[in-house]
Amino acid sequence: MSTKTKQAPTTTHIFFLLDRSGSMGDIANDVIGGFNSYVESQVDGPDEAQMTLVQFDTQGPHEVMFASTFMKDVPKLSRENYQPRGGTPLYDAMGHLITDANIWVEQIQAEGKFKPEVIFITFTDGYENSSREYTREGIFQLIQRKQDDDGWAFVYMGANQDAYDAGRQSGFERDSTSNFRADARGTALAFRDLSTGTTQNRMKRSSGRRVEKGEFFEGVKTADQDSQERA
Repeated sequence: MSTKTKQAPTTTHIFFLLDRSGSMGDIANDVIGGFNSYVESQVDGPDEAQMTLVQFDTQGPHEVMFASTFMKDVPKLSRENYQPRGGTPLYDAMGHLITDANIWVEQIQAEGKFKPEVIFITFTDGYENSSREYTREGIFQLIQRKQDDDGWAFVYMGANQDAYDAGRQSGFERDSTSNFRADARGTALAFRDLSTGTTQNRMKRSSGRRVEKGEFFEGVKTADQDSQERA
């Protein structure tokens, strides 16, 4: 008589860090549409998924728009709640959200619930320019530790920069990093790639397959290819 090992149910928590600095104003409507489409694409999936959205700029380096919200209940992004302004305290924003995410995961486990799978997405169109609390070295250590010790997936989507260089310096793996062009077409492709990668990641984990460190896009980077072709 054969026995099967029962696969523990998985849950995914997407922590989305969204740049709201002034330079994002040119693509604000594109970001709003792309983000809402991304959320819609994740409502139905192989596991239970929740999202926390944090926006950041110098006036509000850590504004939690909503937290631990099931995908079907995620509120729409709009021009009323997404208004680009100020500078880019990227390291401070990352540091605060990683810390918050870690506390949330620890609380979930303390309650005896299954450990959630974490996908941490950073979406930005510019370099760090105004952090006061966290340094690049500190963020690098945080990201590496959470990847290595807990299997978190960290994704870096950047425009108007060398995203690979910026991501590498902060601890992001190459296959979890992508450039995108900061216009309507580029932004739409960026969110589409994020959707594809997130879905693949959720499917793998829910079926018990191993997800390698830094394995997110799996080579599917249409936004990056578009950015190169139009350089």
